[in-house]
Amino acid sequence: MAFIGSLVAAQTAVKIGEYNASINRQQAAYWDAKAKQQRAAYEQIDKPRLEKKLKRDRSNFFVNTLMTGAEFSGTNYAMMLVFDYEQATEKVIADYNESLEYMETRNQSLLFSQKAEADIYKGKLGAVSEYAKAGGSLLSMANQHYGWIQA
Repeated sequence: MAFIGSLVAAQTAVKIGEYNASINRQQAAYWDAKAKQQRAAYEQIDKPRLEKKLKRDRSNFFVNTLMTGAEFSGTNYAMMLVFDYEQATEKVIADYNESLEYMETRNQSLLFSQKAEADIYKGKLGAVSEYAKAGGSLLSMANQHYGWIQA
């Protein structure tokens, strides 16, 4: 009667796989939502704040340059170009860092999605193994009863 235990174990393996998959799908949904939330926060809060700061800093730099009394040409103009370049670089770096963070968070989501699929597969594989054991047990019992194979 060991085949009954194997049949129960097969069904249990499938249910455990489905449960683990549901947990990992929830984790994937969490990481996906977190990635979207972080991107929205950057686009709606951090990026506009950075752009305002950069604009304010540029205005202050320009006013300070003009307050020296020197004409805005030559060296002063070159300094402004360098300042603009540095600010553009700062903005690009902020965008790049946000993109990296977004991709990392999305990757977490994808990893949990794949882990859910693997859990389903593991459950099915465990079930097949248990069904095979049940079949072997039934054949062994039948052989003992009918004496098909003599040792």
